[in-house]
Amino acid sequence: MNKKKENILITEQDLFNYVFFNNQISDEIKQIIENDNSFAEALEFYSMLKIESVNKPDESLKKKIAEKIPAYSLPNIIYLYQLKAPEIKQNGNKFAADSKELKPKMTTKTFVDNDKEYLIKVLNYGDLTKVFVFSTKDDVVKNFDIVIEPNNIIYHFDDNSEPLKIDKVIEAEKIEIRFI
Repeated sequence: MNKKKENILITEQDLFNYVFFNNQISDEIKQIIENDNSFAEALEFYSMLKIESVNKPDESLKKKIAEKIPAYSLPNIIYLYQLKAPEIKQNGNKFAADSKELKPKMTTKTFVDNDKEYLIKVLNYGDLTKVFVFSTKDDVVKNFDIVIEPNNIIYHFDDNSEPLKIDKVIEAEKIEIRFI
C-alpha cells in the first residue's frame, strides 16, 4: 500500500510508524497522513493493534525471564495468522485509457501473532510480491526465516529493515517466523 500525495510517497511503513513510533516520522508526512481521510481505516487498524499489544510482556522481558529461570525457554517459532486487511480508498479521476488490463492488480494480506508483537504484510503487485516484517516493539528483527503456508516456502531475512522482494505472486494463508 503506497499512496503518493504532494510528491511524497506515503508507505505502509509510514502508517505503521505514525501509530507506533510517531516521533520517527517527519512533520510533513504526519501532516499528509492526518489530512488524508483515505488512511483512516489503516490507522484505526494499527491503533487497535497497538492497544492490544500494550498489556503483553515484550521480547526483552521474556529474554530476561528466560535468562533468570532455566525452566522458561523462549519459543524459536512464532505463528502468525491472517487478519482482515483495511481497504484503502483512493480518490482520483478515471481516464478513457484506464483499464483493468493496463493496471497491475494489487492484493494485501496482513498476518499477526497472538501476542501482537509481530506483523507481516504480504503485498502482491502483478507478478511481484513484497513481504514486510514489522515489530510492534520497535525492534530490528535479525537473522530469521519466514515460512509461508500452505506451500511451505521458506525465505531468509538478515533483518527486517527492508522488505523481501519476490519475483512471483505468493499466496499465503499463514506464516511462521523461525529464529535461527
